[in-house]
Amino acid sequence: MQRLVDGRRLPAARCMAPKMLARENEMKLSEYLDGMRAANTADDLEAAIQAPFKHSFRGRVWSQISKVRIEAGNRIVGAHPNSFYIPTLGSRNLLACCGETCRVGYGAGVWAQGLLRKQGFGIRAAARLWDSDWHEYPHRCIKLVGQILAGEFPDPQMGVMIRRDGVFPIKYSVEENERDVRPRPTRPCECGGTLFDWGGGHDYGFEYINWRCNKCPDVLAEYMTREQLYALRSARSPHGTGKPSGPAT
Repeated sequence: MQRLVDGRRLPAARCMAPKMLARENEMKLSEYLDGMRAANTADDLEAAIQAPFKHSFRGRVWSQISKVRIEAGNRIVGAHPNSFYIPTLGSRNLLACCGETCRVGYGAGVWAQGLLRKQGFGIRAAARLWDSDWHEYPHRCIKLVGQILAGEFPDPQMGVMIRRDGVFPIKYSVEENERDVRPRPTRPCECGGTLFDWGGGHDYGFEYINWRCNKCPDVLAEYMTREQLYALRSARSPHGTGKPSGPAT
C-alpha cells in the first residue's frame, strides 16, 4: 500500500514504520519471564508480574508464565520466615504446611487449617489463608500471614447482634410469617418490632444471618456455627427459639 506526502509517493515499508517500531518496543516473553526469575522479594515479583507484557490467560504462553511465576513465588516464600505457615504443593502431590506433609485429597483443607489453628491462627485467619491463591501466587501470602500474625483477621463474636446500617424496614408481619409454608426464624428487636431471618452467608469459616426488622431500618448480623444455623432454620416453630441471641453492638 502506498500514500502521497507532499505530492510524492512513499513506499509501503516507510508507511508501516511507526507500527513496526511500536512492535519492536513491546516487551518480549523472554524478557517478561526473566523479570520474574530475577525477583528476590515478594514486591519485586509482584512488580515483574505487573510489567506491561500483553498475553492471554490461557494456552501455551500462559502455562509458561504460570510455571515461572509459581517457581519464583515458592523460591521467595521458602527464604522468608513466614514460609512455615504457608501451604505449598510439592512433588508427588504432597501438601506441606506447618512442618508437616500429607497427600492432597479430600479433606486437605481441613487438615491444613487444623495445623494452622494449632499454631494460634483463628478460624477466620486459617480459612482466609487456605482460600487465598497460595498455589498460584504464593508470594502474596507473605503479606497475608504478616497481617494475620498482627491480629488483623480476628474471629467474629458469636451470638452477638452486630448492627449495620439499613435503609428501610421490611414490609413483613409476624402473621404473614406464620402463614408461610416455611416460616422464617424470628427475634424480638430492641425497637419493639420483630427481626426476621432475611438471608445470610458464609464468611471464612463462619456462617451468619442478616436479621431485618419490620419496624426499624437496621440490619443486624449474627455469626454462628454451621450446626447452630442448621438447627435454627430447621426448627418448625415459626418463632424459632423466640429468644434474642444477645445485645446489639
